[in-house]
Amino acid sequence: MTEVTSLPKGARIAPRMAVGIEEYQQRLAKTRDWMRENGVDLLILTQPEHYNWLSGYDPTSVFYHQSLIVGVDDEPPTLLCNKAEVALYEETCWVEDMRVVWTHEDQVARTMEVLRERGLDRAARVGLNLMSYHLRPRFAFELRDALAGAEVVDVTQAIDDLRLVKSPAEIDYLRRAAHVADLGVTAGINAIREGVTDREVMAAIQHATALNGGEFPAYPFLVDARGTLHGTPIGKILRAGDTVYMEVSGVVRRYHCNISRTVLVGEPTQKLRELYKIVKGALDEATDAMRPGATVGEIVDLVARLHSGYEENTWGRFGFSMEIAYPPIWIGGLSLMKGDDHVLEPGMVITMEPGLSYADGATMMLGNNVLITEHGPEILNNVPSDLVWK
Repeated sequence: MTEVTSLPKGARIAPRMAVGIEEYQQRLAKTRDWMRENGVDLLILTQPEHYNWLSGYDPTSVFYHQSLIVGVDDEPPTLLCNKAEVALYEETCWVEDMRVVWTHEDQVARTMEVLRERGLDRAARVGLNLMSYHLRPRFAFELRDALAGAEVVDVTQAIDDLRLVKSPAEIDYLRRAAHVADLGVTAGINAIREGVTDREVMAAIQHATALNGGEFPAYPFLVDARGTLHGTPIGKILRAGDTVYMEVSGVVRRYHCNISRTVLVGEPTQKLRELYKIVKGALDEATDAMRPGATVGEIVDLVARLHSGYEENTWGRFGFSMEIAYPPIWIGGLSLMKGDDHVLEPGMVITMEPGLSYADGATMMLGNNVLITEHGPEILNNVPSDLVWK
């Protein structure tokens, strides 16, 4: 363990930090460089993916109004932590300056009290997570009014972009998460047969992921035998002719890696064989195109061409970056869809899932997580993408 005398100002050693103090300091420095370049004096980050990435703080009850306060100057940040989550702060967070916030308190008044104490209440330009699921409109309006005279700007996408290229430690977590996902979907494949229920398939998946170190996911696992795309089990008994689509995410230290596979109950029809051929071809060709310098637009156009004739059976997003994630979703800041202008870089991890849905009541989906390397794409999942029927 690092000696206390060698710690940066305002830092502490937490027993279950995801990465070392040095990496957290690098992330904080990168964030402050962005703040200076964009004239942002203060961040009040309420999105758990953001305050986890910068501080290590890993709560469970992310519905509480909690925040990481980061000034542009090189002073230590402050974490506002709900009283119910203090023990999790002690386990995971390197930030020494933690202030307790009780649920019954006026959350914005408590935030302003800390800002005034730190001399940050007169910041000219303040960044909030205005696109986050975790900042209630009421609190956003109250913070804007309390920060009288300050320009309030959204920083959600900017902090997401800072997180897109992963460190070696993050890539290791993502590899482990992909392995957990593989074990989960394999258990699901093995459980599928005529006469079992979709709930039994889900139980097999959840047992395998939990047994092998998976944490709770930011979005439910999907086991859909009804062709609804995002369906979860309802107790349906699997019968010959059913198409079972599964999407499973391994989660390790909140880093998510998902995998999608489709299994047929009984021998496939010619129509399903054709759907599989189209989806498998799109998966393989689009994955091969995921190389440094490629734009999201180029990947999206390629998948759209490969889906030609089946436009009504797509949903416009063919993948997304995989990140630290909390409920309600594991989708990262990069999306393989029209309008996203990101350029692929080494160190990004992106799921590729060019499926077709609503095709005669069936969903055909295959998806893998892909690490972008200097030499091209590396598929992190190891479960074969063959057409499977049982």
